[in-house]
Amino acid sequence: MKKSTRWLLALCIFAVAGVFLLQFFWIRNYYFVNKAAFEKEVNLVFEDALKKEFSVRCDSIEKHVFHLLLDTNEFILSNRYSTEHYSMMLSITDKRNLKDKYAFTINSLKEGVLANDTGPAKVHLAKVLANLIREDDLSNHMVWYRTQKLGEFINSQELKYDFDTARLRPIFTKLLAGRSIYVPFAFYVRRQDSTYNESNFKAGLLANYPVITKAYITYKRDKNQHYIRAMFKSPLGYIIAKMGLIFLGSVFLIIMISFSLFFLFKSLLTEKKLSLLKNDFISNITHELKTPIATVSAAVEALADFDLLEDPEKTKRYLSHSKNELRRLSSLVDTILNSTLYENQQFEINPEWFNVDKMMQGIIDQYNLVGDKKVIFSYQNNSKVIEVSADKALFQQVMGNIIDNAIKYSGDEVLIAIEGTSVGGFLIISIKDNGIGIPAEHIPYLFGKFYRVPSGNQHKIKGHGLGLNYVKSIMQRHNGWCKIESGQGRWTKVLTGWPI
Repeated sequence: MKKSTRWLLALCIFAVAGVFLLQFFWIRNYYFVNKAAFEKEVNLVFEDALKKEFSVRCDSIEKHVFHLLLDTNEFILSNRYSTEHYSMMLSITDKRNLKDKYAFTINSLKEGVLANDTGPAKVHLAKVLANLIREDDLSNHMVWYRTQKLGEFINSQELKYDFDTARLRPIFTKLLAGRSIYVPFAFYVRRQDSTYNESNFKAGLLANYPVITKAYITYKRDKNQHYIRAMFKSPLGYIIAKMGLIFLGSVFLIIMISFSLFFLFKSLLTEKKLSLLKNDFISNITHELKTPIATVSAAVEALADFDLLEDPEKTKRYLSHSKNELRRLSSLVDTILNSTLYENQQFEINPEWFNVDKMMQGIIDQYNLVGDKKVIFSYQNNSKVIEVSADKALFQQVMGNIIDNAIKYSGDEVLIAIEGTSVGGFLIISIKDNGIGIPAEHIPYLFGKFYRVPSGNQHKIKGHGLGLNYVKSIMQRHNGWCKIESGQGRWTKVLTGWPI
């Protein structure tokens, strides 16, 4: 990788890391701001819920007091105008104990309005007195014994309608839902606490309930439940919902930047790899091209300068060598020119049915006639498949490329075992040699264009890295497959699957 490219990559990584860091701190700070707002909001809602729960209790007690005051068998209600106080006086008397009575002024009674003892007057007096008891007694969490009977009754009702979390829970839940807060919560009641929110909680409790409201007095008769708090599970979901599109946009931006950096880095590595493959290919193909050119040039020079034309036998041998080298050169040029065509699978195939055994035997016979190495073939068709439909020329090219590699990458005595089997609707032809084998880490790349197993700056074995790429392209065009297995230093097996 060039120095300028490394600097560019480093700059991109630094810029992306900076964006990540800024986004992280921005989201983090925004989270804590929303968490603080959540804590403030649930404290307000909790206070409202406690007031509402207390109001529900007061409503119930007021209603019972009102009905008790209307009972003429229990109380006598009357009113009169007091010239001393310039106000209406309301009196209540225990009917069973006339000495147990109480009188007081009340501004809500107008002079002359309730002068007689009628039914509507009784109702109004009972309503006014019940409301007065609610405002003066219940709201101040105390009971005034205006009469003994009334005081005892109110006291019993306060016990009956004492503070209860079962009554508070649905009220609190409803008020939270009104603010779109659906975070699970629990109540925490204690004998002693601080309404100034100065309280230390155990780490285990804070781990389960990170948000705890300030304490409120319950005024419950049971002093062990004198203070109450609401504890909330993690409000992460609520805060993310509040952040909405801002949070999603930040996450999307981070993902896009990460993908862009990954794609850029991958592209740079790919370009580097392609550059190495290109240089390796040029080096090898130059050697492949120079060899036949040098051979033909030497033969022509010998024929021209050393009077070899007068020796028919030598002339024939030199021309034969030249012809073979030119044929090899032409084949190599065609291979290079057709590499893109094969890779894009833009070549036509002409499938036809042919006998597999005859075709394979013909290919084996060709290699038995020529070659610098001693090659021993063994062929067995255990598939019971006699014919296959494929392009005959391309079938020969696939098998020829595989056998060429088997010979090139084996020792002086080559053993090639060819076997046919049938599995899953495919005729599988495996070609196994006794060559040098292939390291496992290189096998996944062998079908890539121009790829050759690295062996330093030089390749002792001639080749251009296109053979197996052709094999793969041809097999894909036939809707078949190919793969390689190898025991490093001992053998290599190439398997091709032809549809049947």
